[in-house]
Amino acid sequence: MRPDGFGGMAVLVTADAIKGKSTQDIIGDFQGEAENGPLAAATGFGVHVLRRLHEQQVRQMIPRLIEADETLTSIAAVVVTDADIRAACIKVAERMELIEEGDSAVFKVALAAIREAERRLTPVR
Repeated sequence: MRPDGFGGMAVLVTADAIKGKSTQDIIGDFQGEAENGPLAAATGFGVHVLRRLHEQQVRQMIPRLIEADETLTSIAAVVVTDADIRAACIKVAERMELIEEGDSAVFKVALAAIREAERRLTPVR
């Protein structure tokens, strides 16, 4: 790691495959283990990952979009390359207002928690 930088990645190269993860992905894995494993955080202190954007899911969505709306494009789904998908993922991720979505999720979870408490406290008849 460079002294003036942050982040990084790990890559494993074998005879059959090349596998890599960014430090962000590794931290996400660690968080998942911390939340669900034997060292999980105490109730009220957990962190929950809401969503990851998987390029394969985008690949699967493309033909469905093209089939559903014949006015969307004149190209076939097969001409959309993995590089097109990667570039689009990067553009969308850069432009998303994640703070707003995060605040919305916190609001919805708070409402759901209130409903859960009401359900728990309602006497069974």
